[in-house]
Order: sequence, then structure tokens, then C-alpha cells
Amino acid sequence: MKKIFIALFCVLAALQLQAQVFQLSGVVLDANKQPLKEAKLSISPGLRSVVSDANGRFVFADLVSANYELLSSLAGYNDVSMNINLGSSNRTVQLIMHITSHQLKEVAVLDNHIDLKKKEEALNVEIIRPDFIQRHLGGSLMKSLERLPGIKTIGIGSGQSKPLIRGLGFNRVVVVDRGVKHEGQQWGADHGLEIDQFAAGEVELIKGAASFVYGSDAIGGAIDVKPPRIPPLNTLGGSVDLIGKTNNDLYGTSVNLFGRNNHWFFDSRITYQNYADYRVPTDTVYVYDYAVTLSKNQLRNTAGRETGLHFNTGYVSDHFRSVFYLSNIFSKSGFFANAHGLEPRRVDELLHDADSRDILLPRQQVNHFKIINHSEYHFK
Repeated sequence: MKKIFIALFCVLAALQLQAQVFQLSGVVLDANKQPLKEAKLSISPGLRSVVSDANGRFVFADLVSANYELLSSLAGYNDVSMNINLGSSNRTVQLIMHITSHQLKEVAVLDNHIDLKKKEEALNVEIIRPDFIQRHLGGSLMKSLERLPGIKTIGIGSGQSKPLIRGLGFNRVVVVDRGVKHEGQQWGADHGLEIDQFAAGEVELIKGAASFVYGSDAIGGAIDVKPPRIPPLNTLGGSVDLIGKTNNDLYGTSVNLFGRNNHWFFDSRITYQNYADYRVPTDTVYVYDYAVTLSKNQLRNTAGRETGLHFNTGYVSDHFRSVFYLSNIFSKSGFFANAHGLEPRRVDELLHDADSRDILLPRQQVNHFKIINHSEYHFK
């Protein structure tokens, strides 16, 4: 009889334990309430794991009454955890997972094409960026580049100059502007470069013989003035540069306006400079041993004005590019009256000294108009 009571007690205890087993189920959804499949769900204590099905559902069976921590993880989503108390009944839960947002650190893209070209070229090459010209702005492009070693200029008044590379100039130095040889400075000692330094892109200076690339004139070297870069996609912008100098009371400005949509672009610039007679730190200069008295320390008839009009436009795509360059450079400048010619004494000094900004004889007036088209097509 005693054995029968013991057996009944064991059966009742087993039934009681079986009645305390529970089930935890649920569904995994995204922020838009759409089911997420293959989400890994882990429960602790117990270290049990399941994976959600195509409908985002999952089930943990045979759980005893206890406090659990449920963790859901899925690639591309933030982990979600939930504390669950299984006490006296089964539980159904809903987990909402949000997409992970990654913020990358700042990335700097550096351009070193200048250093690479110097390493690859056998010639002595200097590549000058536009910001160098802006920092060392002179009366002309060559005056701005004169700070570089091996580069000198022959000054023709305050606003004109011609290049010298290692002592060679005139028809021994080639100047290329936007792919076209610029021969104005080769005509004579009084002819400078009719190039607006504000409208120049990069300037490539080759010191030494470059006849194989630029022709027989490039015995001393070459100066290759590149066009400004094409504006970035879907942009509209501009800039205003102001310039002033006290030694010749120069004032001027250069206004730039550019824009581009998907394929078409334009880049325009207007430059104007006006300067008076050049001022020197003496009141007397000697020309052919003749003492020339200066009024207000100014070299009479060295005033001038310059105007530059530029307009670039074209079409750019992945395989085809066509760009038109239009420019008109006007320059009018005088020469020091007492030093031009063989007789420095026969000068009407009262006429020249009446106004420091008048441009009388002797003078030069140059108008350089250019239209250049560059088109290219790349076959696939």
C-alpha cells in the first residue's frame, strides 16, 4: 500500500512540472511594419537561438517560468533586446528593428598630378596654379611669374612684358595659349604678351630645349597657358577680384561668372585695369648722359589701360567634348617720352606733365582677338 502512495505522488509531481512549461513566440518587423526574415533571436539564460521565418515569426518552446532577455540581430539593422517575464502563461511579443545608419569619417581627396608629371618628364617642368598668380600678382602675367627661378622679363612699360627663360627670349621661347602658339611677343622688343593673367588656368613652364614638342622656336623653353577648368556639374558661381597699386596709382577689377548644367557650360570674365605714370624714387634720371628732370617723380607718358573680355562655352559628355574660347585683349600704353628715340631733349614736358593718366605719343595700342575651338571624340 505504501508503494502505491509513493507512485501516485511521483505521477502528480511530474504532471505539475509539465504544467509549468511555457512558450515564447513573436514576430520581427521593420520600421514600416514589414516582416523581417532570417533575423537571429537569442534568449538567455539558456543560450538558445532560433531564426525568424519568411513571415518574421519565431517560437521558443519548453521554457520554464523565469525572467528572460530576448535579443534580435540582423545584418543592416540595429540590435533589439527585450526583458520578458514568463510567469503563468505563454507570451507573444513584437520586435521592431530599425536600419543601421553609418556615418563615415571625413575623406580628403588629394591631387598630386603636378608631382607625378615632374617625376615622369625628362624636362625641367614647373606647373603654376592660378592661386600662385593671385598671391604674386604683378603688372602682367610674366611679372607675376618672374618670382620663379630661371624666369626673367623684359619690361615694356608698366603693364607689358615679354618672357626670358634662362636668358633666352624672343623667337627662342614659345608661348602657347589654349593650345595655339602665341607669336605676338616675338615681333619686336616693344611687343609683350597679350594674355590676361586673371583668365589663365594652370601655366606650364618648360626650362630648356623643348623643340621636339613645341617646334624649332622652343630652344630656350616654352610657356604653355592652359584654359580654366570646366565648372562642376549643376553649378552657378562667380568671383570678383580687385587690384590696386600705389607706385602708378593702378586700379582694376576682374569679374568672373560661370555655370553648368548636365552637359552645357559657360565661363565668362571681364578684366579692366587703368594706371597712371610710373613713380620712381628720384626726381632726375639720365638718358644718354642727359639729365632728365621728372615731375612728381613720375616717368612721363608711362600710363596705360587694359581691357580683357573672355567667354568660354561648350558641350561636354562622356565621349564627346567641344569647347569654344573667345577672347579680346585691348591694351593701350605709353612709353617713357624722354627715353624713346635718339633725342631725349626734344620732349614737350609741359604737355606730358599736365595729366599723369594721359597716353600721348610715343605709345603702343594692341587689340588681340581670338576664337579657338577644341573638339574631341573618344571611341568606346
